[in-house]
Amino acid sequence: MAADRSGLKRSIKYFAIVLAAAISYVLFDFAFDLRPPRVHSSYQFNVSELPLDQARILRQDNLSVLVIRRTTRTITALRQNLAGLQDPESERSQQPGFAANLLRSRHPEYFVSYAIGTDFGCGLEVGESAIKEICGRARYDFAGRALQGDNKFLNLAVPDYTFTNNFNTLTIRP
Repeated sequence: MAADRSGLKRSIKYFAIVLAAAISYVLFDFAFDLRPPRVHSSYQFNVSELPLDQARILRQDNLSVLVIRRTTRTITALRQNLAGLQDPESERSQQPGFAANLLRSRHPEYFVSYAIGTDFGCGLEVGESAIKEICGRARYDFAGRALQGDNKFLNLAVPDYTFTNNFNTLTIRP
C-alpha cells in the first residue's frame, strides 16, 4: 500500500514537472517572436508578365500563392455562374474584408490566394479552367470558390495583399 502511494506521488511529481515545462514553453513562445530566418513580415512577387486567364503558382521561400490575371469575359462568367458552388457568397471563407465579394479579390482583374487546398490541406494543381487540390477531390473556380463535390470544403483562403500602382509587384503579408 505504501509502495503504491509513493509511486502515485512520484507520478504526480513528474506530471507537474512536464506540465510546468509545457506552460513555460508556451509562454516563452508567445512572448518572443522567434521566427526562423526564412519567414518574413512580407513577400513580394513580380506579376508584370502574368498570362491572361491562366492560374500560376508563385513561390518565395516558404510561401506559395496562386495568382490569376482574369479577362473581362472571365470576370463576367464568374459573376454569372453561381450554380455548382458550395459557398458562392463566401460566407464561410477565410478572407480579408476587401475580398468579401463574388470575385473574392481587391481588384476584379486579379485573384490571389494561398496555394493550399481546403479539403486535405495539400498543394494545388492548375488546370485549364479550374484548380484542384493534389491529394484530395477539392476543385475551385478562378475566384477560388469551391465547386460542388462529394465532400464539403471551404473556398481558398485569401491573404492580405496589395499591388503596386502599375500592377507589377504583388506584396503579401502572411
